[in-house]
Order: sequence, then C-alpha cells, then structure tokens
Amino acid sequence: MPTPAPRPDPGTSRDAEGTRTPLCDIPLRDAEGTDIPLQSRVEQITVDKTHGALPCRLHQQGQVIGRDAHLLYVRFECDNQMIALRPHLVRLINAPDGY
Repeated sequence: MPTPAPRPDPGTSRDAEGTRTPLCDIPLRDAEGTDIPLQSRVEQITVDKTHGALPCRLHQQGQVIGRDAHLLYVRFECDNQMIALRPHLVRLINAPDGY
C-alpha cells in the first residue's frame, strides 16, 4: 500500500518551491489587485448579500481592523459595525503610512 502524502499544516499554504507560508501572511487584494494592509481605508464597490456586502453600504468607506485567511474585517462609518467582507468586494482608498 502506498504511503499517503503528508498533510499540510492547518493555516498554511505552499508556494511553487514547496515552502510553507502562514495564510495570514498572504496578502489580500482588492477588486483592482492592490494589497490591503491592516488599518487601510476601503470602499465597498460591489453588492453581494451572501458575503456581507449589502446595498446600504455600497460606496461607503470603512477601516480594515482585522483579517483572516480569506476575509477582511471592516468597520464602516455609516453604521459603526464591524463587517466581514471578501476583499474583492472593496477598493483600497488609503493605506497607512509606511506601506
């Protein structure tokens, strides 16, 4: 019986050379392909109710206050709520100094 391939560590990804990279170190990119660092200002540019991008927040701005492997956590000014969004639903407006 063949030996099964080793399972990847949870929360990591492999690049072309097989090097493991923590998913939190992989940059999330906006609708235009721009990296979105923490503390950035973003604008919701698409409506997708299944992923938290509601019509009432369309073209509203907020600040990225957290992230995980596939989501941004954005606090919007219009309702002061933290919302989890897919990064392709927003556009980067302003990155923090030094980025």
